[in-house]
Amino acid sequence: MSQKRENVHNFLNHLRKDFAYRTFVFSGLSFCATVLFAGYNLFLGIAYGAAWNICICVYFVCLALLRAYVIVSEHRAFAVKDGEGEKRRARAFFVQSVSLFAVDLALVAPISLMVMQDRTVEYSAIPAITIAAYTTYRIVLSARNFFKARSQGNAGVKMLRNINLMDALVSVLSLQYTLVMTFGDGVDGEMLPLCAVTSFAVWAFLVGFSVRIVWVALRELRAVRRA
Repeated sequence: MSQKRENVHNFLNHLRKDFAYRTFVFSGLSFCATVLFAGYNLFLGIAYGAAWNICICVYFVCLALLRAYVIVSEHRAFAVKDGEGEKRRARAFFVQSVSLFAVDLALVAPISLMVMQDRTVEYSAIPAITIAAYTTYRIVLSARNFFKARSQGNAGVKMLRNINLMDALVSVLSLQYTLVMTFGDGVDGEMLPLCAVTSFAVWAFLVGFSVRIVWVALRELRAVRRA
């Protein structure tokens, strides 16, 4: 019993003092939250016949899989010694960056559906409240970790920070669309064109941000290979 208490104490102490370790531990919870949110969007897509929600479901599933890949890659790199771990991190970071860029390109589908939408999706207030709660959670988490992670040298921590930012911004898009359909005038109202414009602006930012991440990852990979 005392050994278990000591293990728990060591775990909590490590969790409190090591930001990188804490980031990876809580990323497991973030993975579960993203999967649940993706599943909820799938349910909404089926229940309301909304292709938007199905596309967003696919996007969040891709984000969840990418987050899981980052965690697994860090675990494998941590187990390798003599500098090989940094090489693995650099290679994995580059692959993850390219994957994140590809995932952001996939947002073209839901944004196009929004612009070409020809019917109103009559959501109840419950989806709006649920998506608002998830969006708030994501924004708070992303804002809290974004600047802290900038001082970290661990590539996995940086990638998780980037994924959290993407998650939060796309959650805002999802909330915006749901609110327009729930409390606005739908496809016949003035808010939908504005919603489409802001969605495209956010998408353009995400793509530009992803391109920068790919460039940074490529630079770090070259530096590790030269070393």
